[in-house]
Amino acid sequence: MAKNLSKKSSEWWIFFLEGVFQLILGLLLLFSTDITVFLLVQLLGIYWLIRGIIMIIRVLIGKERNWGWVMLGGILGIAAGIIVLRYPIFSSFILLEFLVVLIAFVGIIQGTISLVGGFKNSSFGEVILGAVLWIICLFLLFNPLSSVIALPVVIGILWLVSGAILTTMSFYLRK
Repeated sequence: MAKNLSKKSSEWWIFFLEGVFQLILGLLLLFSTDITVFLLVQLLGIYWLIRGIIMIIRVLIGKERNWGWVMLGGILGIAAGIIVLRYPIFSSFILLEFLVVLIAFVGIIQGTISLVGGFKNSSFGEVILGAVLWIICLFLLFNPLSSVIALPVVIGILWLVSGAILTTMSFYLRK
């Protein structure tokens, strides 16, 4: 235990950098939402494009056992990267909407698990949590446009909180 804390203490600066990075992105998402989302989606497109090229190169030099899947992943990565870079505004909206729908489905699954577990264990709090998750996730599914508009602000707030916690924790670890 002491050895792990000692190792983390010497790496305090990693937590600090991550915290500062999250604080900056959080502020940008709150005060310059449209430009920040646009830039983040563009970076994602560049990443997919480069990752796809690297995957295909790995197949061509013969370093992959499952070359068919890796080749498919490379082709999809290149295609996704080109689409995102070619149609940036459309891609920003579609990726945010996909994220909202994904969050909603995961929340519905987690809500169902909470409801079943709550009824099974007679846990009133877990039943409430499951019901609240269902309500929120149904709202996300039936109001995707409102959710897409609110998502960057919510993520910005979460990054501000997370960034503040990480930055504070880094100072604690440095002592």
